[in-house]
Amino acid sequence: METRTLRWLTIVGPVGFWIGILALRYTVFGEPVSIPEIIVTVGLFVFVATLFSNWVFRVIDQREEEIHRRADQFEALNTALLALATELELGVVLQKVVDLSRELVKARFGALGVLDYEGSHFEQFITSGISEEDRAQIGEPPQGHGLFSVLVHDGQPLRVDNISSHQSSEGFPPHHPLMHSMIGVPIVSKGSVIGDIYLTDKIIEADAETGKYGPFTDEDQQLLEMFANQAAIAIENARLYRQVQELAILQERERFGMDLHDGIIQSIYAVGLMLENTQRRIAKDPKESQNQITKAIHALNDVISDLRNYILDLRPQRFQGRNLKEGLEELARALRANTFMTVNVDFDGVSPEVLKPEQTVEILHIAQEALNNVRKHARATDVDIQVMWDEDELMLLVEDNGTSINTKEILWPTGDGLRNMRERAASLDGEILIGPREKGGTRVALKVPIKLIEFS
Repeated sequence: METRTLRWLTIVGPVGFWIGILALRYTVFGEPVSIPEIIVTVGLFVFVATLFSNWVFRVIDQREEEIHRRADQFEALNTALLALATELELGVVLQKVVDLSRELVKARFGALGVLDYEGSHFEQFITSGISEEDRAQIGEPPQGHGLFSVLVHDGQPLRVDNISSHQSSEGFPPHHPLMHSMIGVPIVSKGSVIGDIYLTDKIIEADAETGKYGPFTDEDQQLLEMFANQAAIAIENARLYRQVQELAILQERERFGMDLHDGIIQSIYAVGLMLENTQRRIAKDPKESQNQITKAIHALNDVISDLRNYILDLRPQRFQGRNLKEGLEELARALRANTFMTVNVDFDGVSPEVLKPEQTVEILHIAQEALNNVRKHARATDVDIQVMWDEDELMLLVEDNGTSINTKEILWPTGDGLRNMRERAASLDGEILIGPREKGGTRVALKVPIKLIEFS
């Protein structure tokens, strides 16, 4: 039954019941009932019943609205947790934690402070809702002083309606956006606080477009605490994943070192002994010495072949006849494994099979050189590799968030890397643009015209 029908029944029912009583008094008991009395009593009864009905259904509507709101919040929490559970890269997980927590309680700004192992200051400070340009103007990230220190040291949730009026507030640095309300919750793992989530300026939905903000609520705090519990698990899983990667790299390096020592180095040492022995005998027995030199040459060729096999095992699959997508993903995996950068590869509707094998090799050489420059010079934490396609050309983008390339180096390169990249691009009849990004870091953009690409 609809709520509107029930509302009318709560009014009509009691009024009808009272009219029935009046009728019963008149017909059964013969009590006289005057028309004015009927009008007054029925009118009064209608008034009281209407007030009571409105009060009851207002309470019901409020409870129903609260139930719907809580259901929406838990649905949002579930969606956020599912999104968080799909990641294992530590850098991605940390950024998702702060982004999702801000969306969850509708906050204007968000930050995640990751504590060092001693729990005394922030080892990392990740933000959300503020542009990279604005963050760069603010300067160095906070180290857990002022209002931050309250949550760091107490390890308890904190809610502040007015940041500037709090006794522990030390104000905002220059170029910092003005903030009013704040909520913070600790991220606890195995009984220890590993980080804190900070959110500021609760967005009031009705006034979100006008830029009005309000204080955070108990519901916001409860929701954020539940999310922080799951975020702790995701962060620990990402840390364990990174440790496993580090261990795998160490084991692979140890294996490679053992193989070199027991195989190739021993072979080179044997060739050296052979040549030393031949040097002593060359005057007495030239013919036999010539045979020994020939054997040494063959042995060195075998060593070169072994070295080539080792190198091929470590190189990306461009040397094994694989396509562009597989090659770039292998390059990305190698960079992650050796630097622990966050490397993203994105193919925007591109079929890697549209390239000729020789084009694939050239593009992978350019990508490898770009990534080598990032590894050697950029001091970056994130690298994006993107391949896009339209009706005219294929574009490869390699972008990092590290130190921007020097303009002088672009114009007058001191090494062979940039020159080789330009020569390879020219061999494709393509164009390569190398320069600093507006947000910091370096951008390499390779464009290959469509006329060189054959569809299968």
